[in-house]
Amino acid sequence: MAPRTRTKADWLRAARLALLHRGPHAVRVEPLAKTLRVTKGSFYWHFRDRGALLEALLREWEDEARLLADALKRTDPRTALPGILDELARRNRSSERGDSPSDAAIFAWAALDPKVAERVNRAERERMRLFRAVTGRTGVADLFYYAYHGFLLRRRRVPAASEDFTALARVALRTFAPRRRAARLRPQRLAAWIGVAAATLLLHGCTTMRIVRYQDPASDRPREIFAQRIVHRADRPSALVPAAHPRDDLDTVTVRDVDLTMRPLAEYLRRRHVRAFVVVRDDTVLYERYFEGYGPATTSSSFSVAKSVTSALLGRALATGAIRSLDDSVTRYVPELWRNPAYRGVTLRHLLGMQSGIAYTRTNGHLWHDLRSGDARFFYTGNLARAIAGQRREDPPGLRWAYKDSDAEVLGWVLARATGRTIAQQLEDGIWRPMGAESDASWDLDRRGGMEHAASGINATARDLARFGRLYLDGGERDGVAILPRDWVEASTTLDRSRTEPEVATWWQMQHRQCWWIPMQNWDAERDFFADGSRGQRIYVHPRSRIVIVQLANQSAQEFPFRKIVHALMGETFRYPVSIPGRLAAAGALAGPDSLRSLYRALAERARAAPAEYVISEAGMLAVGRQLAAQPGRAPAAIAVLELEVARAPGSYRAHEALGDVLAKTGAKDRALAEYREAARLSPYLAKSAAKALAAAGR
Repeated sequence: MAPRTRTKADWLRAARLALLHRGPHAVRVEPLAKTLRVTKGSFYWHFRDRGALLEALLREWEDEARLLADALKRTDPRTALPGILDELARRNRSSERGDSPSDAAIFAWAALDPKVAERVNRAERERMRLFRAVTGRTGVADLFYYAYHGFLLRRRRVPAASEDFTALARVALRTFAPRRRAARLRPQRLAAWIGVAAATLLLHGCTTMRIVRYQDPASDRPREIFAQRIVHRADRPSALVPAAHPRDDLDTVTVRDVDLTMRPLAEYLRRRHVRAFVVVRDDTVLYERYFEGYGPATTSSSFSVAKSVTSALLGRALATGAIRSLDDSVTRYVPELWRNPAYRGVTLRHLLGMQSGIAYTRTNGHLWHDLRSGDARFFYTGNLARAIAGQRREDPPGLRWAYKDSDAEVLGWVLARATGRTIAQQLEDGIWRPMGAESDASWDLDRRGGMEHAASGINATARDLARFGRLYLDGGERDGVAILPRDWVEASTTLDRSRTEPEVATWWQMQHRQCWWIPMQNWDAERDFFADGSRGQRIYVHPRSRIVIVQLANQSAQEFPFRKIVHALMGETFRYPVSIPGRLAAAGALAGPDSLRSLYRALAERARAAPAEYVISEAGMLAVGRQLAAQPGRAPAAIAVLELEVARAPGSYRAHEALGDVLAKTGAKDRALAEYREAARLSPYLAKSAAKALAAAGR
C-alpha cells in the first residue's frame, strides 16, 4: 500500500465514524488504515496504541463541557446560550459525518465498558451542574437536560432525528432568555410565566415529566418510578431443584445473533445485555446465568409479559362467572365509557385480540413523536382511567389487529370492576400463591393507591416467571389442581390456522393469540409459545421437551435462541430457516428483475420440498420491495419483487397497494391505478393509500 500523508485529525475522524456506526470494537488500526488508504505505521506516528486513540475520543467528548464553563465567565452567562446551542446543533449534525464528538456513540460505548460508563457518568454530572449554573434555574434546567438525553437516545436509533434538536433549542432559548429590566409585564406574559411556575412545581408527578425524565427505562427502574402494589408469595413455594449435573455446556452452543452472526450462547447473553437466563425442565433448573448485578432473588420488570398475566386473569374471571362472555361489551363492566362513542360496540374479545379499532400510536424513534405517542402516554400516565376515557376510534372494531397497550389497560379496568378486587389481589389469590411463587411480586400503579398497569407492570424474579410458564406448560394445573381453565390455556397457546400471515415478521413469524405469541415457523413440529416484553423479557415454553426458559434483559434488540437451546438439550440438530425475502434483498443490490424472479422460483421450489427450512412473509417481501424502490435505479427490481408477492398473495390489499405506489413513482400511472383499484376492492376501508390515489386521479 503506497504511504499517504494523513494527520491526527484524519485518524480521529475515521475513528469517530467507526465508534458511531460500529462501536468501540471497530476502532482498530487495520480497518481505519484501509479506510484512510495509508499504512498502519502512520497511525503510530500520532498515537501510542489503540488505547491512546480511544482515550483521545473520550477526552474530546469530555472537553465539550468547556462550552458551559466558558459561559460562566460572562457577567450574565445566559447571554452565551444562543452560541452554545448553535454550536451543539452544528456538532450534532457533523458528528454523523465523524467531524465532531458524538454523544450517541459515547453512550453506546459506555453501555459496554464499565470504566467508560464511570467516566461518562462523572462528566454528565459535571455538565448538569454547569448547565444549572448557566441558566440559573435548577428545576427547569433539569427538565431540558432530560429532554436533551431523550433526543440523544432517539437520534442513536434514527440518525435523521438529529434535526429535532432545532426545535428543542428554540424552546430552550425562549425559556432561558434573560429578563429585560423595567419591562412591563403584559397579562399574556404574566399568564405564561405563571404557567411555567406551576408546571415546575408539578413536573415531578406529571405524565410529561415522567416521559422526559425516564424516557425508555431500564428493566430495573419501574419499581423506582411507580407506586407499587405487593403480590405476596406462597406459604409453601413449589420446588425448583438445581440439576445434579448443570448443563454448563450450553455456554458453548452457538446461536444466531441479531446481526446474523453465530455466537456462543455465553457471548450472546453478554452482548444482548441479558441479566437472567434460566432453563427449567419440569421442576429441575438445568442452566442458570445472571449478569449485571442480577441474581435468583432479583425482582425485575417484565414489561409486556404482564399482558400474558392479565390474559390469564381474564380466563379465571370467565371460569368463575365474574365475567359472563368475551362477547360482552366493555361498557357492560365500565359504564362510564359509554360516554365516549369510541368504545361503543367494542367487546372484550376485541380488546383481547387487539382489534378494538381505538386509535393508538407506537414509538418510532423520533423524539417529538415518541413524547406524544400512545406508548409513552399509557406507560407513564398518572391517571389510567382518564387516559382510557380520552381515546378516540380510528377503525370499526374487529377490522384489523394493531398492538396497543391501551386495549390491555381497559381489560385490567374491566377485571377490577367485574370482580370488585384489584388485579394485584386477583393475581395473588388466584395464581401467584396457588402456583407456589417463592418471592413477592409487585404491580406498577398509575399513582399511589391507583390502578395497576395491566399492560406492562409486573415485577418478579426469573424463577417465579418460570413457575408461571410451567403453569401454562401443564395446562393451567399445579399438582393436578386446576388454577387456570385448560381450554383457556389451549386457546392462548395454539396456532390459529385460519391466519396465514404473522402479526410480526421475524424468521420465527410471531402470531398474537390472547396476549401470548405463537412462532408460526414450523409450529407443527415445535408447538412452542412465549410471552414477550420490551427490552428482552421473555417466558418461552416448549411442551414437547417440557422446558421453560425465562430471559430478563435490558435491550430490545434480541434474537430467538430458545429453539436452538431446546434442541441442544434434546440432542437434536437445529438449523435456522432461510429467509426468502432476505435472500432477495441481498441479491437485489445488483441483480436485475429476471435474476430476482429466477432466484425466487428456485427458493420457492426448495421451500415446497422442505417447508421447515424456509420462511417467507408478506411483510418481509413488501419491505424488500420498498427498500429497493428507495435506491437509485432499482425500481425495476422493486417492481419484480412486489409482483412476485402479488402473485403469491393475490388477495392481499397491502401487496397491490405497495406495487401501485412503486409503479406510480416510475410514471406507470395506468398500471398503478389498476393496482390501486384492486387494493380498494379487496379492502375498501383499509386501503387508504389506494383510496387517496384514486380520489386524486378522479377514479
